[in-house]
Amino acid sequence: MRPVVRTAAVVAVVVIVGVGGFAAGWFLKPASASNGSSSEPLWIIAAGSLAPILPAFASTFANQTPGVSDPISAQLYEGSGTAATSLAGGQQPYDVFVAADFRTIPSDLEPTASTVASWEVVFAADPMVLAYAPSDSALGGINATNWPAKLMQAGVLLGAPNASTDPLGYNAIFTLELEDAAAGLNGSLYAHFFHGAEGSLATPTSATVQISENVAATALSSGEADAFLLYRSYAIADHLTYLDLGSAVDLSATGSANVSHYQTATTTVLSGTSTKLVKGAPVLFSVTVPSTATSELLGVAFTAFLLSNASQATWAGYGFDPLPVEWSDHPSALPAALAGSPPSGVQALPGYLVALL
Repeated sequence: MRPVVRTAAVVAVVVIVGVGGFAAGWFLKPASASNGSSSEPLWIIAAGSLAPILPAFASTFANQTPGVSDPISAQLYEGSGTAATSLAGGQQPYDVFVAADFRTIPSDLEPTASTVASWEVVFAADPMVLAYAPSDSALGGINATNWPAKLMQAGVLLGAPNASTDPLGYNAIFTLELEDAAAGLNGSLYAHFFHGAEGSLATPTSATVQISENVAATALSSGEADAFLLYRSYAIADHLTYLDLGSAVDLSATGSANVSHYQTATTTVLSGTSTKLVKGAPVLFSVTVPSTATSELLGVAFTAFLLSNASQATWAGYGFDPLPVEWSDHPSALPAALAGSPPSGVQALPGYLVALL
């Protein structure tokens, strides 16, 4: 395990809080311009779908922050469940963790005997879309109405991550189940791609190829998969052809009625040596600074940058729907630089979402 680095080159973090939200500006001040100290690397662990996105945020932050660097070797992108396991194991400290499911940090990192996180900020929704290979003749003319029939054609392969290690895996299952209900397909869409009753432990059929989310684009271009249910941000970042599915099935809406609807989709995943039932929920990305961070100051500063008003247009450009007001499961535990002041600061996670944690 790499020793935790105490920030020597960085002695102060200044966060300027704007009326519209989080930090509008920031800087980390070097202790001395002549002390010969090398720059402090920013250590990031995040959902695999952020691999084509988050490095650009880190680069912008490092370029505007004296004394900080953003080596790609200090960034790890994998399924949020696997990432949480890595953090809980403590093999490598990271300054920031960004998860693709707002339930991951509270369930996997907060209740442990040696707590790895004590708060999260939920900051953006990201709709599920159907990405596909436009050169595949079987998918020609695919649209929002006929996509289930197109996917269920013989020989069409759907890529999907492991639902037990990656939220995208179970979100794909929820999307199939919700479309089954919306289109009156009586479970045939789900059953085409997964064995087992809806709500049970899903195992892929021969029409499903289990593929990690961070190589989804490669799988589509190589023909390993013909289609992939994934986050809109990933499709946009990797310039994929995709189909919008509508809020009834794409897990994008955050209102209480929408959440109640999404909860009708369920699946079972492996959790350690046992199993766990997971209910459908909006795809909401969240962030925390682990207690094991190499530099808490640096982690908080980068988090403030990710949540700032200045960054919202960039998130939206990648296909995210930034929340008008960010939410936290434990607002009172937030670092002062992130808490802000109501109504512009972080608010408590709504009760109907807390019930899903």
